[in-house]
Amino acid sequence: MNQLVTTSSGPFAGSAFLLGRAIAVISLLLSVVACSSQTPAPAQSQQLNQDILAATALITNDWPAPSIELQTTAGDIYVANLDSQIQVLQHKFDTTRQTPVSVMLAGLFYHRFQLQGRIADAEASAELLKNEMDADRLGPAEMLVYVKILAGLHQFEQAENVIASAAKNGGKESDIVQAREAILSSRQLPTLNPGDTVPVDYIAAVQQAARLLNRGNLYAASEKLYLAQQLYRDSSPFPLAWIYLQQGVAFLRYQQYEQARVFFAAAHERLPQYYLATEHLAETEALLGNWQVSAELYREVTAQTGQAAFWHGLQQAEAQLGHDADAMLAAQQADEDYRALLQQHPLTFADHAVYYYLDTGREQRALELAELNYENRQDVTAHLALAEALVANGRQEQACEHVQALRQAGLSPPEIVLPGEKLSACER
Repeated sequence: MNQLVTTSSGPFAGSAFLLGRAIAVISLLLSVVACSSQTPAPAQSQQLNQDILAATALITNDWPAPSIELQTTAGDIYVANLDSQIQVLQHKFDTTRQTPVSVMLAGLFYHRFQLQGRIADAEASAELLKNEMDADRLGPAEMLVYVKILAGLHQFEQAENVIASAAKNGGKESDIVQAREAILSSRQLPTLNPGDTVPVDYIAAVQQAARLLNRGNLYAASEKLYLAQQLYRDSSPFPLAWIYLQQGVAFLRYQQYEQARVFFAAAHERLPQYYLATEHLAETEALLGNWQVSAELYREVTAQTGQAAFWHGLQQAEAQLGHDADAMLAAQQADEDYRALLQQHPLTFADHAVYYYLDTGREQRALELAELNYENRQDVTAHLALAEALVANGRQEQACEHVQALRQAGLSPPEIVLPGEKLSACER
């Protein structure tokens, strides 16, 4: 799920993170790892190992920074404040039906979705702005807020239509251009390397890290993420937890599970209600064979979100612990929830569902979803998901066409270069 975060000022500073420009940062970093028996050339392995060792060496007493040294608002207080703001604005909107209130409320609903993972909040956010848009009550600036939410839900065509309306209604040209570029970057592979400029803030640093990681530069990406922590100057715990999540995902994609756990644990400690931190920590504990800890974390995140993917993770942990009845119930819940999600929000959850259906041996369904996702966008993760599904369906040559497309764009994500990856078998 994309994260739309930025700093802000005013009464909702530290809450309305989606009002920023970083539409595609997490989608650039997040991807599911697969396996194969192919190994790279020795020189490539040596270079890769050196990069991993250098990135690991960055982990010190101040990376990730302990809460006692880099203090932020406690997670419980932060979430309680967010809930209170939503409650106040909901009452005000119910009473006045004022469009500015609707826009602020939609922003807070979407941020709570980003934080706690409850799909009902995402639906409420989108519905509020859709109603305002349909009633022709949104100005150009408010339309671009709607664009960011639509993009976060992978509703790219609809987002482009709203951008066109914002431009037609006198939207600021620089904002229109920025919105179009953000949507474009979410829908296609990068066409050039923008270079290593000095980041102006922590969001820019994370964006650079995402690009570097997909170009095969784990150490350089990790340096940018460390810099992002240094550039952050606020009391909200969410951005720091988000930065740590990115570093954890970077290590996870390179199959460095101990290092990944360091950062997922730091994100979880900083903000226990951050569902992506909890879920990735549960995943990593499972990969390390710590099934009891993994199951406890999956129980926590399924209770909070009810999301299908996490029921699947819980099923695997329960099965490993010998809890057959609980595993069966979790598997049934995952199947039912994915069926409902894909019926209601196919474009939003198609990419996640690809790997679920691959994991559960339904390769044809996985391919159907990968193709649907690829029709909607052709970014790095869409190419990888489709290639994985093609391999699972015995279509190696077509899968390698997508790997080649990534390489031609100057990309070397770990999924196509790591020893043992199925996609690393594609010839250069």
